[in-house]
Parts: sequence; C-alpha cells; structure tokens
Amino acid sequence: MMPKKNGFDVCQEVKHELGLSDTHIILLTAKGQEFDRQRGEAVGADLYMTKPFDPDALLATARSVLGI
Repeated sequence: MMPKKNGFDVCQEVKHELGLSDTHIILLTAKGQEFDRQRGEAVGADLYMTKPFDPDALLATARSVLGI
C-alpha cells in the first residue's frame, strides 16, 4: 500500500486529470477481488495484475506494451 494515495488515485490523475491518456499503466496489486479489477478498469488502467506475480510475465507484458 502506498502512503497518501493509492494506485487507483494515481491512475485516475495520470490518465484523466493530467490528460496523459497515452501513458500505459499496469496496476500491480494485492487486491484481487473483481470489484478492485473493475475499479482499475474504470480509472483507466491498461492492465491489472495481482500478487503474487511471475516476474517473467510482468517483464514480457511491459515489453509488449512498450513494443520492444
């Protein structure tokens, strides 16, 4: 958990308030409930991954998003 703001708040600010809709955001979280996944989608997350996660899968996803 992050202090002061959570990932949903940061995603909302980056995507909508700062107008950086082309910025790719992957939420990596311990919150695995469907409600949380839907909330991530609602604030503009491009992908929602839950912990524990496979580091190789995360790296592959990041490379795919970045096109490298």
